[in-house]
Amino acid sequence: MTAVSPATWRNHTELPVHPLSVSLARRHVAHVLMGWGRDTLIDDAQLVISELVTNGIKASTPDEDEVAAYGAFAASYRRLRVGLHQASAGVVLEVWDCSRHPPKLRSPDTEALGGRGLYVVDALAVSWGYRWPRTGGKVVWVLLGEPS
Repeated sequence: MTAVSPATWRNHTELPVHPLSVSLARRHVAHVLMGWGRDTLIDDAQLVISELVTNGIKASTPDEDEVAAYGAFAASYRRLRVGLHQASAGVVLEVWDCSRHPPKLRSPDTEALGGRGLYVVDALAVSWGYRWPRTGGKVVWVLLGEPS
């Protein structure tokens, strides 16, 4: 692994609540991990961040009352925050969204088009969870370890 100065142990970016943010998050994660010399984690990290950002977008989408009141601008002020932190065991990926609803592993039926994202995250992660920051919303985090 490349030596990394403490100033580069953490990285954060803010993205709009918009479907294109999934692609932006994937590119951002790949860029940061390459800079940290953690290329072996890029594929798994991109898959995990895709799931976390997709879930964050769903959790932050305006409800019907907000859309009725503000129309196309209902979600324009909402943001997601993506963070990466180096750890001795690997890299931690985090996504903050404005929802206070915790993530849940679901049991979708075999014909469902969605609902399996956290199973993918769970399969790739050393560990994962969520926390409630004092500023509101929630942070879902995932620790990815270096492949053996």
